[in-house]
Amino acid sequence: MTFDFRLLTINFMTTHQLCDILNEFAPLSLQDSWDNSGLQIDNNNATITGVLICFDITEKSLQEAIQKNCNVIVAHHPLIFSPLKKIGNATYVERCICSAIANGIAIYCNHTPLDKVQGGISWMLGQKLGLNDITYLQADAVASYGAIGEFQHPLSEEEFIDLLKNTFGLPYVRCSEPLNKPIKKVAFCGGSGAFLIDDAIKADADAFVCGDIKHHEFYKAEQKILLADIGHFESEIGTKEIFFSILSKKIPTFAIHLSENDKSPIHCL
Repeated sequence: MTFDFRLLTINFMTTHQLCDILNEFAPLSLQDSWDNSGLQIDNNNATITGVLICFDITEKSLQEAIQKNCNVIVAHHPLIFSPLKKIGNATYVERCICSAIANGIAIYCNHTPLDKVQGGISWMLGQKLGLNDITYLQADAVASYGAIGEFQHPLSEEEFIDLLKNTFGLPYVRCSEPLNKPIKKVAFCGGSGAFLIDDAIKADADAFVCGDIKHHEFYKAEQKILLADIGHFESEIGTKEIFFSILSKKIPTFAIHLSENDKSPIHCL
């Protein structure tokens, strides 16, 4: 059965209807076996009073939702990943679950489907950098991790690194050894994307941008490509903009808030 979102009443929307809209853009069927995307906490399909969009669900985001009268939270990273043997107040995950249920707040997460879908986080990375002709990194992919595009005019490595810093608000970028070659074709993947280094090299990319590159993985560059690690949080925070764009276009009838409490858990001192 296909749901026609144009027929929704302008007076109200329920939690499940909102989930259907997000699932239409990034289908849950695309998620990896280890992922846990979808509606993690239901609120009995309540009429929505407001939506808070965040990157990670924390106790601060729960308090923000309560203060802003939002009974739905939409996030990129799932709150519930590992199996829980009990729910109390020992961990922030347990406390968030208890707070959400007590306050009638539904929690919906879309993780790896949004990483894979066309127009998802990898596409947004390329668009933010001003790349053209963005396509999937892996040839003939219908939906997969990573994308690739080209600058209209090549940049020097120094100009490219400065662009990354300015675009994503970074004090520095972790890179492989500079090659002193122009950067025109760039591959990229939001989040932990080092598993795509070989694909980026096969695609003749001049640079590959992602987060969470480990020490030994930088050696995979082998003087063939510039690897640039901009951080997990920094490479995926744009998911909030994607969620906001989808929801504001489909259902502009209730308050949609971008969380003011999203911050990387990593601090460089």
